[in-house]
Amino acid sequence: MTKTMISSRDLIRQTLAGIPPERLPMGELVIDDELVRELVGLDFDDEIPMPAKKALLERWGHDLASVSFSHGWGALTQPDFLDSLARVTYWANHSDLFVFALIDGPFSLASRAWGWEQALTRFSSADAELESFLADAIIDTGDLFRTLADLGANGIIIGDDIAYRRGPYINPEHLRRAYFPFLTLMAGQAQDMGLAVVFHSDGNLWTVWNDILRSGVDGVQGLDAFSAMSLELARQRSDDSFCLWGNLDLGWLMRLPQRNEIEAYLQEQLQAVRGTPFIFGTSGGLSAGLSLPHLDAVYDVATSIPWTPPTNATKS
Repeated sequence: MTKTMISSRDLIRQTLAGIPPERLPMGELVIDDELVRELVGLDFDDEIPMPAKKALLERWGHDLASVSFSHGWGALTQPDFLDSLARVTYWANHSDLFVFALIDGPFSLASRAWGWEQALTRFSSADAELESFLADAIIDTGDLFRTLADLGANGIIIGDDIAYRRGPYINPEHLRRAYFPFLTLMAGQAQDMGLAVVFHSDGNLWTVWNDILRSGVDGVQGLDAFSAMSLELARQRSDDSFCLWGNLDLGWLMRLPQRNEIEAYLQEQLQAVRGTPFIFGTSGGLSAGLSLPHLDAVYDVATSIPWTPPTNATKS
């Protein structure tokens, strides 16, 4: 895929800073290791050489790499911390990609400590223990941010699935009291160290959309189409300089659409965000079982669509 002279790292940096990109940036929240093994012909327990994953990102024209420091609070296994640090160093030193570190947000941290149901209860009440726990956790994440910045990371993705298809798991008023102040502190800490900050959550976020914007994050990743998070509404309901990332429905991609279907789907999807700060990708990352020819086609088609501003965009 042909790219302009600007580096991928600078392109994502400018996009997150609210500067309309000169071409469509691309990247994924996560790319499952099992998918990588499938696509490069490795057995399920083989270690993945980093150059092999790098070759896939280059093949697809991606502009960023994301290193997971958490697979989510309920995952059976978690990334090895030192290995994740080494991956950050690799991407920083051996590519021109923008390097993200994916970490737990306040709700995920609480869910790790007490379990999902207790975390819900604590966020729904004036829980002093929760406040003390999150205050200490913010200090710890500050140390992590400093380490990541020193290793060459460029940004942080705060991953916190706080919603499902119909809306947040917790009453928005309770989130405003017990959750968003800590998200704001976490984002500010990272930004003070020169790291851009993106918030990720699945689900329908409309009732807390303005709260997310007020937290000071540089962008939102996800925009789950299955939960009525359309790009058109997200663009209308945020400032023109705010970065949106994602929205491609993985379920649709799993149906193995033909190229003409991909072209029609992406033409419609990108109409509302052309020429604005936007990063193309799926809402939740790439998982095992996806087809290499279909992934090739998706990124190739997205690159081929003219990246021009919409002519009839309005704000509501």
